[in-house]
Amino acid sequence: MSLCETVRSNGERCRAQALPDRVGCWAHDPGSREKADEARRRGGVNRSNVARATRRMPRDMKDLSRRILEAFDQVATGELAPDRAHAMARLASVYVQLHQAGEVETRLEELERRAEQNGGRRWG
Repeated sequence: MSLCETVRSNGERCRAQALPDRVGCWAHDPGSREKADEARRRGGVNRSNVARATRRMPRDMKDLSRRILEAFDQVATGELAPDRAHAMARLASVYVQLHQAGEVETRLEELERRAEQNGGRRWG
């Protein structure tokens, strides 16, 4: 099989294998341009910090995040009074702090359990 003949924006030649009977790889072949563009878009979206954080977020935090964003929009359109939104944000902040404290406690308990299994050794 031959290499893709495309020269990338940095001046280097693409190092991917060309598609059979084509001069370009899957990303540079004109016939698969739409699929390649969609794959790049999905890859970029799924690799964003927001996407990664959202995947790791517990379900209740996702719901809380959604509600905060809705409240933000409602304040911007005048549907929600800023003082009510401030109270909601404060309550959400306390909830997040409680959640984080619980997470730290869980992790600490796991570390202590592992330390006991290792005969009290700190590492290993």
